[in-house]
Amino acid sequence: MKKKKVLVIDDEPDIVEFLRDLLEDNGYAVVSATNSHDALDLIKQNKPDIILLDMLMPEETGTGFYRKLLEIKECKDIPIIIVSAIPKRNLPLDKSIPVIDKPIEEKKMLAELRNILYK
Repeated sequence: MKKKKVLVIDDEPDIVEFLRDLLEDNGYAVVSATNSHDALDLIKQNKPDIILLDMLMPEETGTGFYRKLLEIKECKDIPIIIVSAIPKRNLPLDKSIPVIDKPIEEKKMLAELRNILYK
């Protein structure tokens, strides 16, 4: 079976490395970006199965990037999980979007990915 491809977008290298190790150890293919510009290029080149998106990035907020994705035809159907230190109730997004809190709980992250990708 082909590995599911996960795009990790986070400006913190430690978080990217942690998620890459966790996901690759659990059978996922991982691509990563530390900013929204690189992320858009990766999405167009790699068509990920799911995106893990940080909310607080220096160049563009996760909210702004999420709204941009919805406007791109080939991106609007890619599921997104928000990974953030901001409490879910304070995020200005659709409440149906899954949120994983930082610090990241490995079991919760893996369960959420399985729930979305293999339902």
